[in-house]
Amino acid sequence: MQGIFAGIRPEAENDKLISAISYIFTPIVPIIILLTTLKNSRFNKVHAYQGLTFFGAAFAYYVLFSCGYFIMTSVAGLLACVLWVGYFVPFVIALFIGYRVYTNGQVEFPFLTQVTASVFKDM
Repeated sequence: MQGIFAGIRPEAENDKLISAISYIFTPIVPIIILLTTLKNSRFNKVHAYQGLTFFGAAFAYYVLFSCGYFIMTSVAGLLACVLWVGYFVPFVIALFIGYRVYTNGQVEFPFLTQVTASVFKDM
């Protein structure tokens, strides 16, 4: 089965690095990519859009996690000693995705690719 972004490869040497940091420093780097000539590379453009989609998902996670954190620590204050680690989950996922992009040139990721393709139609 062919993927949505099958066959997209980096065109220049620095495409992998630029695309990898678009997940770690989201939404700043994806916006810079889309506003400059870096968007001429389809590899960079796809990762910039996926970085923005990842930012939206991470933001929703932070909002929901913060609400749950507040409720759970209000009931049992000692949970605050453990639950704070949950704030690092999106950053760890961003590091993993960035690593996969930089080392393998990976373009497709479960769920993230499908959401990106449905949200951004101009790719």
